[in-house]
Amino acid sequence: MRKLFLLAVSILAVYTANAQFSDITYGAKGGFNVTNVTNISQHNKISFHLGGFAEWKLSDISAVQSEFIYSRQGARDKWDSEAGTVKLKTRMNYLNIPILAKYYIIDYLSIDFGPQLGFSVGKKAKTKVDGNSSKHKLDHANTFDLSLGIGTSYNIESIILSARYNFGLTNVLDRDYFDDKSKNHVFQVSIGYCLSDLF
Repeated sequence: MRKLFLLAVSILAVYTANAQFSDITYGAKGGFNVTNVTNISQHNKISFHLGGFAEWKLSDISAVQSEFIYSRQGARDKWDSEAGTVKLKTRMNYLNIPILAKYYIIDYLSIDFGPQLGFSVGKKAKTKVDGNSSKHKLDHANTFDLSLGIGTSYNIESIILSARYNFGLTNVLDRDYFDDKSKNHVFQVSIGYCLSDLF
């Protein structure tokens, strides 16, 4: 994982060194997530993400975009037991760094594709049984997450609308603790604003 991270940073540094400042746009973005973790038999969880982005235009039809995003993820579940109705919510917070290749099909409309590096900044679960709730840390959760993002973006002057699906490639939970694969699946809808247009 360390080699992959260093490779991604090196690629980004090369693009940055070769790009002209006038070809760079940057701004802020935010939106909502629909998240789940595979093979845990849980339902989708709705949450949010917030952060910033920078895009390096390489040509009229191609660009590279990097982001720094705080993202709340996880899953939820509900079932009946002898003690009553049990509700479980898992919250997994990440600082995500997507590095995306962008291909412009037409002006202002692009297909976005690339890896995302995720670093855990907190993972916990909340259980509620007939009004009585308890919280505990997910001690067996991994601190690094690697995923692959595929999506599209549409620019309306300084506003950017985007939708993306991130497929987890690494396990969320330690395989020594959880025998099956457990990977993040996250659908995101975002709205962003190009702050570079203000200067």
